Amino acid sequence: MALKVGPAYAGPMSFIVTSLDTAVADEMRTASLDPYGNDLHAETQTKPGNPCRHCLRRAKEGERLVLFSYSPFDARNPYKEVGPVFVHADGCPRYAKNDRLPEDFSNRPIVLRGYDAEQRIAEVSVVVDGSTERRVEELLADPGIEFVHARSFTHGCYLFRVDRTVSP
Repeated sequence: MALKVGPAYAGPMSFIVTSLDTAVADEMRTASLDPYGNDLHAETQTKPGNPCRHCLRRAKEGERLVLFSYSPFDARNPYKEVGPVFVHADGCPRYAKNDRLPEDFSNRPIVLRGYDAEQRIAEVSVVVDGSTERRVEELLADPGIEFVHARSFTHGCYLFRVDRTVSP
């Protein structure tokens, strides 16, 4: 993929962070199989770190998580990835501070993928210096990018979605 230089950074932009839908999280907490046929069960975390895609907080030691396969895409195309995600087994509130990046991810290395209207990868940015918010704003300033997925730096797994805020 060629390096693409987007529009000049024009300063802070409003955006909205979307975590895993509550209906999906609740279904996976009670189901015996995920939509891809994988057995589901709660696992107690022996060390902290695995991120819940519903509350967008990294699990603490002793918390229980359910691991399941998930695709954050609507369209069928070669970019429609399915991968592992976690949710708290015993429930948690959905991420509500959706006008800012989740604290547990804002200053960690992260991969940001900008997707176009056809849900194809338009641009990728690897952020290791804590400039995640600025880089999200830069990606969303590009009119060819419809939304951004934040992904794990180490494993590539889907974390959350970021969209530009639409003015009324």
